[in-house]
Amino acid sequence: MKISRRFFLGLFSAGFFGLGLKANISFGVKPSLLNVNKFKLGRTGISVTPLAFGASRTQESGLLKAALDSGMNFLDTGRSYAAGQNEVMVGKTIKEMRKQVVIQSKVRVPFKPGEKDEITRHLQKELEISLKALQTDFIDILLYHGATNEDLLFDKSVIDFFRSAKEKGLIRAHGFSTHSNQVELIKANNRQGFYDVVMVPVNPHGAFVHSNSGWETSWDQGALFTELREARKNGVGVLAMKTCSGGPFAYDKPGQPTFPGAIRWVIDQPEVDCAVAAMANFKEIAENTGIFEG
Repeated sequence: MKISRRFFLGLFSAGFFGLGLKANISFGVKPSLLNVNKFKLGRTGISVTPLAFGASRTQESGLLKAALDSGMNFLDTGRSYAAGQNEVMVGKTIKEMRKQVVIQSKVRVPFKPGEKDEITRHLQKELEISLKALQTDFIDILLYHGATNEDLLFDKSVIDFFRSAKEKGLIRAHGFSTHSNQVELIKANNRQGFYDVVMVPVNPHGAFVHSNSGWETSWDQGALFTELREARKNGVGVLAMKTCSGGPFAYDKPGQPTFPGAIRWVIDQPEVDCAVAAMANFKEIAENTGIFEG
């Protein structure tokens, strides 16, 4: 298999360093990431594998265990997924190994800029519920979920909430995810310098179709990567989502486009720290982690 320079730098040949879990190969999932180096996520100090397990499409704890057995140490969930039950499932699954797993969750902000009291009460309550659901006293990364409005994203109440949560040790890092207007929002954060992490759609096609709603969008790849490069210079961690939602891609085999090929393309971009891919079955985990097999 052709290995790019980024993949080569990620391979760590001096030994294995996993979660101390027994590899689950009965479903074709191998410990493919156990010999792959972790990357520091910007200025957060948090080390993550270059591929993260997006838990939003499953309520099966066995899939999370298989992902962890493969060597992934980063799980992505959200307060709104499965009406809160996705966090509950994640919490039950990783309870006994909490400090070995990086958890990212997200919270929506359904208000207008300036609605100080409503925003503050909502975010504090949502964080409290998330901590209880995840059975933890801290969340590694908490994101503002689906940001679209610059004024709301940088509203003083929102910023004060995230800053306070970090100071209290309830979260280790804060950031935002966005499905649209991403270039302008990342540019705004490059000016403001507040959020530690950005999570944006990145794939070879510069477009995606939402798997649930069928909503379509596209973006200017050149403009996006320009802002992502600046973000990384500023110490901001960059997470890629919707890696497969644009369709399969022939990474190194012309005429043979695959979804793992699309993920490989994303991970190989120097502007990206980690690809977060939603996986709904053991086959997808095996295929996606298989890109790290030498």
